[in-house]
Amino acid sequence: MSRLHLPVDPAVTDPGGPLLVTPVGGFAVATDGMLAAADRLRALEARLHDDERRAAAADAIHPGVPVPELRAALDRVRGRCADLREAIARAAAEYGETERVVSAVQHELGARLATLLGPILHSAVILAPGPLLALALAGRWYLSDDERAAAIERFVVEHPELVSSPEFVRNVSILATSVDDLQPSILGVPIGPRGGAEASALALLGTAGLVGLMREGHVRTDRVGTIAGGSAPVGVRERFDRIPEGDQVRIERYDAPGMPPRFTVYIGPTETFSPHADREPWDLTSNVAGVAGLSPGSLRAVEQAMADAGVAPGHEVQVIGYSQGGLIATLVAASGDWNVVGVETHGAPTGGIRLPDGLSGMAIRNTDDFIPALGGPQLDDHLLQVEREAFAGDAALPEQLVPAHQRVAYERTADAVDAAASSVVREQVRALDTFGADYLERGGTLTVTTYHSERVDGFTKS
Repeated sequence: MSRLHLPVDPAVTDPGGPLLVTPVGGFAVATDGMLAAADRLRALEARLHDDERRAAAADAIHPGVPVPELRAALDRVRGRCADLREAIARAAAEYGETERVVSAVQHELGARLATLLGPILHSAVILAPGPLLALALAGRWYLSDDERAAAIERFVVEHPELVSSPEFVRNVSILATSVDDLQPSILGVPIGPRGGAEASALALLGTAGLVGLMREGHVRTDRVGTIAGGSAPVGVRERFDRIPEGDQVRIERYDAPGMPPRFTVYIGPTETFSPHADREPWDLTSNVAGVAGLSPGSLRAVEQAMADAGVAPGHEVQVIGYSQGGLIATLVAASGDWNVVGVETHGAPTGGIRLPDGLSGMAIRNTDDFIPALGGPQLDDHLLQVEREAFAGDAALPEQLVPAHQRVAYERTADAVDAAASSVVREQVRALDTFGADYLERGGTLTVTTYHSERVDGFTKS
């Protein structure tokens, strides 16, 4: 049964589910509540241990007090706390391992299906290249019409349940990692090592390029404005609210006496999903190129803005981004060209991007948002992963294009992360909070600069 489609009201009760957290360095998955309970049990164990030590000291000072019985009772309670904490850890590990195995099996089946379909389509390529080329050109013509594109968008908006479930998201992830098996099989090329979403994105770029789509060009980045003063953001929601749209990049420069400057770079989301590369670099072309591990126009634009703002290779940088902005933020951190110490992404397709050790921050995703799944399954474990379902259970879906990816959905998830009770989440929130606040508390200053970029040549105009 489909769910009712109601407009989103930010004032209503949050329809989202609980936070699911994957700590750095592993695949165990636990709810924030489970982790908070483990924190409390750990703290209680420490207190009971201190009580045992005090009881032993009292026995030494005043012999004859019935301390042995008390110490034995304290030890039993402490052991029970340890057993419960270990049970939580085992449950998290088993859940994470089950998810990992199921995901691996599904992706392997998707890859095998792609290789089985390949020879069938290969025969079509050999026997009928003319009709296939005509079909590709017809598809290009069909997508070029604004009315037809608008009709497709209206259909998806009117039926948000088609793209808004964790099951659909999983299928998108499987598809994103299977294209690289399908294309060489169609061409009659033996399947080599699989490259996952990155190779699939490369295959998509190559195919689109044959019909004049997704062709990159040079970008130019202009400074829009500069404002002095203000405060550092506190919490995930305040950082999310500073991510720009329209003007795609916001850079905050923090200066403190006797210290090198620090910078926080906020990167905006996709502005257009048209497959025609045009003047807007925050588009589908940059999304696919970013997943492919290339140098999309939006990445080059961000780096131009960073250089203009005075960011040098040794300066400490935090990168914050939503949607494509999160993809570009992750690419900046992974490049090794900048001294990135903190990353926070929201709804970003970054599953296959490898990050360095030692980063603060987190990757935040809604599990019913298929946009992050376009980057394939999460392979890197160097950043805290925080997920939840934006519209859990029977929550009404608004008539929007991919409701769980909309800004209001991630605003609610940001609020939920700020309200997290577990230390593993709160520590990362605090680490990002103190990055700029430390400098301002030392008598430092904040300067905010915004930027806008355009492609200027080399792309194929529609």
